[in-house]
Amino acid sequence: MAESLWVGHFVRHTANGFVGVHAGFTRLTHLMERPGDLKAVRVELPDGSIKVASERSLERVGADEFRQYAAKTGISLTDRQVAAAGRGA
Repeated sequence: MAESLWVGHFVRHTANGFVGVHAGFTRLTHLMERPGDLKAVRVELPDGSIKVASERSLERVGADEFRQYAAKTGISLTDRQVAAAGRGA
């Protein structure tokens, strides 16, 4: 059984590779990643932008993955910012 994802968890998109924080859900049909999805996860990236992904395309990761992704994209985060980002974990 797959692990449940909740708001505040660090997540990675399995196909696209982006890493961010689960920031809630959307039900806007034009944003759905997969046909037939009724809701999608809003993922907040380290730069503050939001991407939308199917829950089935996400896996839970740790804060280190989030830090590494941020560094790879040119964003430097403090430990405090990482802790605040994963506030619900």
